[in-house]
Amino acid sequence: MKHILSFAIASFVTLAALRLGPVVAGVFLHPGPHGAWYASRAAGIASYLFLWLGLAGGLLMSSAWFDGLIGRARLLALHQAASITGVALGFAHALVLIPDGWTEFGLIDLFVPYASYYKPTLSGVGTISLYIALIVSASFWFRQAIGMRTWRIIHYMSVVAFAGALWHGVQMGTDSREPWLLGAYLATSLLIIFGVVIRLTYIRPAPQRRQPREIATASS
Repeated sequence: MKHILSFAIASFVTLAALRLGPVVAGVFLHPGPHGAWYASRAAGIASYLFLWLGLAGGLLMSSAWFDGLIGRARLLALHQAASITGVALGFAHALVLIPDGWTEFGLIDLFVPYASYYKPTLSGVGTISLYIALIVSASFWFRQAIGMRTWRIIHYMSVVAFAGALWHGVQMGTDSREPWLLGAYLATSLLIIFGVVIRLTYIRPAPQRRQPREIATASS
């Protein structure tokens, strides 16, 4: 089961990269009059996928379900790198719209929740989700200062950030009705639900104690 899940995750990330690759290339090679808008769309989708990957890595690491298949150090590196990359792409998703002459977004529209002139509620959900993801990512470096209990509570909020980013993308994204993107939203959501269930229910097997006779046999 673990091998099947790891293969599914790797396949999904690969397919998403292949699907987004031509879009990103088109933005830089043939930007046209709406290049900033296309770049924002690509950055938003990429940000969502990296936030998902960071959350999935954190759930698998904390549940110990992948122990023996993927080292915890690698899962931790994946969790941190993907989360930080997702936040950076989220800010890029917003900032790249400012120089776009087609829209009229300013700093207040983009970074003050519910102050946008365009769909303020949905924009506000995206902004708040980005801020929560930023706080969660920044807590990596302040765990000792804030204490383990507070750090865990903050990390639980990453699920809220993911849910908000998902809702923002589905309801506001201009590509959200595309079959490939709907499939991506569905697959990532189901995998996160699966990861949360594993995190809440999986109990790592206790190491078996070796009998004295086995120890004596091994040492002889």
